Amino acid sequence: MSYVVFARKYRPMSFDDVVAQEHVTKTLQNGIKNDRIGQGYLLCGPRGTGKTTTARILAKAINCAEGPTPNPCGKCSACEEITKGVSLDVLEIDAASNTGVDDIRTIRENVRYMPTSGHKRIYIIDEVHRLSASAFDALLKTLEEPPPHVMFIFATTEPLKVPETILSRTQRFDFKLVSIDDLAKHLKMIADKEKLDISETALRLVARKANGSVRDSLSLLDQIAAFADGAISEENVIEALGLVDKQLLFDFVNAIAAKEKLATLKIIKTIFENGVDSKDFVAELMEHLRILLVLATDKAASDLLNLSTDDIKEYLKQVESYSVGDIIRLMKIGSDMNNDLKFSGLDERLILEMNSVKMAEIESTVKFEEVLAYLKRNPVQNSTPAYQEEKKKSINNSPKVTFVKPQEQKPLSQPAPQTSQPEAPPEPPAEETTQLRTARISLPKIQTGWKKFLSAFNKKRPMLASQLGLVQISDVTDNLVLFTYPASSENSKQIVEKSENFNIITETLREFFQTDLRIKFSLSADDSGMDKPAEEQNETKNRLNEIVTNSKRIQSLLEKVDGKIVGIKKVT
Repeated sequence: MSYVVFARKYRPMSFDDVVAQEHVTKTLQNGIKNDRIGQGYLLCGPRGTGKTTTARILAKAINCAEGPTPNPCGKCSACEEITKGVSLDVLEIDAASNTGVDDIRTIRENVRYMPTSGHKRIYIIDEVHRLSASAFDALLKTLEEPPPHVMFIFATTEPLKVPETILSRTQRFDFKLVSIDDLAKHLKMIADKEKLDISETALRLVARKANGSVRDSLSLLDQIAAFADGAISEENVIEALGLVDKQLLFDFVNAIAAKEKLATLKIIKTIFENGVDSKDFVAELMEHLRILLVLATDKAASDLLNLSTDDIKEYLKQVESYSVGDIIRLMKIGSDMNNDLKFSGLDERLILEMNSVKMAEIESTVKFEEVLAYLKRNPVQNSTPAYQEEKKKSINNSPKVTFVKPQEQKPLSQPAPQTSQPEAPPEPPAEETTQLRTARISLPKIQTGWKKFLSAFNKKRPMLASQLGLVQISDVTDNLVLFTYPASSENSKQIVEKSENFNIITETLREFFQTDLRIKFSLSADDSGMDKPAEEQNETKNRLNEIVTNSKRIQSLLEKVDGKIVGIKKVT
């Protein structure tokens, strides 16, 4: 026996088998049960959602030997003939290849014949919107007043192209795209029947790629089953279907947050080398940004997303780098990029590279209220020492104005000496003006530029740079950067937290990253002595006190440097 693809092998045979279209199947079943069977039905919706399948099931429900019944038996001759497509009472017509008025005239002539064995003579016209205007006109009268033994079922993916005169003569049912959860559940059922060892994440990946189409999801599962040898993992699905690796998307969005234009170009290069479709990459990127947008709006909105707990944690880490305004602007660029791929005719790689650099170039979104608040906290000063000195020098060098009393004025025949007005003081130099640095700083940007910062800071303050080299960048929240020292480096933490050093580090960081950031230092949990027995720690402390007490040289040294003993280093 020849191989039957999953899409045909697992085509629904009853209303209950139709995936996630209960709003349609329930209404049809109730109509049959209550003897409210219409003369014409219009089934609308995206491809692969069950329109033609539902039309066949409805035909079986009407012509079943036990019917009309909401649950056709599927075993009588009428049901079997409809399933095989050989029934003389159920005629399927493809409007794409039968568009003319002559084809409709043939139907009009045949409707007067009674069904051979079933209850009704049923015409299923697929893609009905492809009929010509004259064909629709020829169908109107028959559709409005058909013989009692005739029923029409139309299916279309573009209901807007169906004339209003046809819509008004039929009962319209709109099929919806199937959710990822419903598709994954359906695929799991088929995988179990086919004894396919496939992971849950791989099934969800297939469901997401299918874009709500049951037929597409079954075709993809068929392809993956042929590709994989043994257990099917998420990596197998990505490789078989040429999908975008999730980690690649995280790396790309992190590179944008860090403004690493070169890193984004390298990722675009990887995409083309791996044979990933450009439109698929943009679609996956937009979905990635949509998830970030939902979480940036409200972190508690994770229940709106079909994601695992681990995935949510990864997205929550990344969302800290963006504001809602940033994500919306990135999505606008992504939307423009998608349109360019479809209609511009430019090289696809050029489009992706151009827009990826554009994404990495955008500045952080700053609300007007934030700018006003910053100006209120940090008013622009025009009275810097350099500016005051320049102003004083300008006034001293300006020409003097002499006022003459009336009695001392010279005769009118002599021209009065010309006087000039003092020049206005010059504007302060641009570099003297305080800059607004309200840009949002992100964890990826700090991590990416940290080595460069330490290298530049080491030239000016080598001692402080060496102390900062011990920290780890733990978190960035609302422009507050949290640095963490290991428990063994408490002394270094005390050095950088001294008022003078703290201010120097803060101002240098602000200048380097060009933003009004704040910093905080913390100490991690003790990673060396926390597991030591209490007796051993007390013994060490007592021994240390004894050494300090008995050594005048150590006491003198501590007084001179204003220091303290933080531990004993064992010399081997």
